[in-house]
Amino acid sequence: RAGVEYNDLFIVVFINSMAALAAMIFSAPTSMLVQPRNIFGGHMIAMIVSISLDYAVTVNPYIPIEVGKGLAPALTIFVMAKLGLIHPPACAAAVIYLDGYPEHKNLGWLFIAAPVLLDCC
Repeated sequence: RAGVEYNDLFIVVFINSMAALAAMIFSAPTSMLVQPRNIFGGHMIAMIVSISLDYAVTVNPYIPIEVGKGLAPALTIFVMAKLGLIHPPACAAAVIYLDGYPEHKNLGWLFIAAPVLLDCC
């Protein structure tokens, strides 16, 4: 569990997909997959898709959470491909949110700002 704990306050400062992002940046810095446009765009798409799916699964009792977890990377890849913003670690970030701790999901849309965009910087 990545984060900083201070008494009962839990602040998420790092998500696991950022390790893959760092490895890609340091091993292939000129690759199109690790350009800033793809990093920020891919993560924005992944978080919008996964948070929307989380709301859909939570509100609708007929859709099990496992379906949401399976659809998250598939829809993320589809939208990223259509927009030309392919970034593989972003798919992991989508799954991390849906499969995440309550501390992640309690942030809701704020999860896009911190830790995702903050970690992309």
